[in-house]
Amino acid sequence: MMQSHDFTYAEGDNGEQLSTQVIWCDDSSSHAEASKPIGNTVLIFHFGGLVIGNNSGRPDSQVHYLAKQNFVVVVPNYRLCPQVSAHAGPFADAVAASRWCRNTLPALLKDSHQVAVDGTRLAAMGYSTGGTLALWLATQPSPPRSIASFFPTLYLSDTTSSAHQPYGGFPPAPDYEPTAENEDALFNRGDGGRQLSSFDIAPPGTTPPQPRQLWFFTQIRNGTWMRAIQPDENYHLIDPCAHFADKGPHWPATIFVQGDKDDVPGSGIAHVERAAADLKAAGAATVRIETVEGAPHNFTAFPGADVGAPGRKAEAVQAALDFLREHV
Repeated sequence: MMQSHDFTYAEGDNGEQLSTQVIWCDDSSSHAEASKPIGNTVLIFHFGGLVIGNNSGRPDSQVHYLAKQNFVVVVPNYRLCPQVSAHAGPFADAVAASRWCRNTLPALLKDSHQVAVDGTRLAAMGYSTGGTLALWLATQPSPPRSIASFFPTLYLSDTTSSAHQPYGGFPPAPDYEPTAENEDALFNRGDGGRQLSSFDIAPPGTTPPQPRQLWFFTQIRNGTWMRAIQPDENYHLIDPCAHFADKGPHWPATIFVQGDKDDVPGSGIAHVERAAADLKAAGAATVRIETVEGAPHNFTAFPGADVGAPGRKAEAVQAALDFLREHV
């Protein structure tokens, strides 16, 4: 049976608690028995352009599959732009979550739930910009052993890339207007400016539209998204691809899962193919691409991608999850 518990893994600049959900599969018949070894940990980072979303934005079928494959699944919330820059918020929080998984989680689970986990056996995965966060961990002194990056945002330090260009592919929506009311909502001033680490994504057509979502989509349309979330324009601080050359020989086993109809800024099959080629040229030993024909950006959020479903989407998803298990 699936078990879960919420923990605090870090704090924001003003003492905000950054929470993570921890999920595992407990097949024991009694909690009185000795600690049950599970072994591996996997971090999962949600999508949302580093501006919206939370840890509910992950497919349950993937979480359950990984839990049944001897993983403790850790799905953190992380601070959202623009209250904090991408580097100081989401990227720093991803590193903090990885450190917490290694150094703190094993003792917490053993003491509270009699579950034994090896904090050194860590994998990471994520969707869209969450996939970028997973790749970022490979640039750190203690990287994961394996990474699955689903339709990631890549080459952010290349200002000629699509991440820095205007985009007209989203459904029509009003432009964000920087009124006092909208700015108060965007920067959470009604709650004293508390740094947000969770924002529920409103469905299309929600009335009135959420200022934060309008702000995000306006930045994407105008080609100003990167500058808006990293105002100092030091994009190498949020671009794992900028570190391929020096980290390549020690890069963990990595699988990209990418739809060939993805045209969202910074994503797409050409970006993934470039990344795989650059990693291999830099000396990375194990790099693989699972291409999903006809699939758009974020296809795992739509029907047909659940583990065990028929078709290429589900097949590619399961291949990525099995890759994590094989290389952790």
